[in-house]
Amino acid sequence: MSTLILSDLDGTLLGPGASLSTSTRDGINDLVANGLQFTYATARSYVSAARVTDGLDLRIPVTVSGGAFQLDPHTGAILNEERIPDDDLDTVLRICREHRVPPIVYNGTPTAERAAWVEDEESDGMRRFLADRVGDSRFRPAPGWAQLPRSGVFYSTIIGEAAAIAALTIDIAAATDGRLSLIAQIDTHHPQDTYLELSAARATKAHAVAWLRDHLSVDQVVVYGDNLNDLPMFGAADQAYAVANAAWDVLAAATGVIGANTDDGVLDHLVSAWSRDEPTMRTTELLNGPQSGPIAT
Repeated sequence: MSTLILSDLDGTLLGPGASLSTSTRDGINDLVANGLQFTYATARSYVSAARVTDGLDLRIPVTVSGGAFQLDPHTGAILNEERIPDDDLDTVLRICREHRVPPIVYNGTPTAERAAWVEDEESDGMRRFLADRVGDSRFRPAPGWAQLPRSGVFYSTIIGEAAAIAALTIDIAAATDGRLSLIAQIDTHHPQDTYLELSAARATKAHAVAWLRDHLSVDQVVVYGDNLNDLPMFGAADQAYAVANAAWDVLAAATGVIGANTDDGVLDHLVSAWSRDEPTMRTTELLNGPQSGPIAT
């Protein structure tokens, strides 16, 4: 039975400071060299994900921008893409403006993307987000709402206080009638901030599972995650494992709970369940492997 391993990055494969530990990098590379089919699915852009996974031996398509793109891991060439319909984007921008919660809007291509927001209308959470990306040439402010991209947009993130994001999500969902994927969650690195990740309806990690399953002709998909945007792929996978630091809803939805991201939990679980002699995940070990109790984040 052939198996694909699909892992989230931030809070799951990556440790503190969004860093990939030497142990995890070298351990996964050793498993890949022995036949493991491993890749990642992340809300990060291709450029950002490539930076934090530098040195990881990736041989099959990666999923970025929350599921908007499946890409060649080395060149960034687009293998599959899902973009937001222009009419729905207009609706989103109108509602954001009414709520006074400004978005960051992404368009372009994965290797030459642009992210724009309305200058001088940043929320506190957006300022923290942008402070982590000082010097990143992808981020360019627009002088006003009319100058935000209106076509070719594949992703938007809206950052604010939890109550404001909850109200915004309700209104956008009602106005777009299921044509968009809307996932609100607490930020892994700045827990005082709530993010609304917005993309086309099929631009999810669940669709990534289905696309990769078909593209690679694998028999089963095993996933690892920690946050609410991982729940769709948990539902689409054959087995789903939450790191011990995961959000409560993710812990509840998981096949099992493994070690925390601070302790190389994904690598330890893979090593315990991977057979060098037979390149498939040992189902018995996966179902009955290392477990731990939930830890709140």
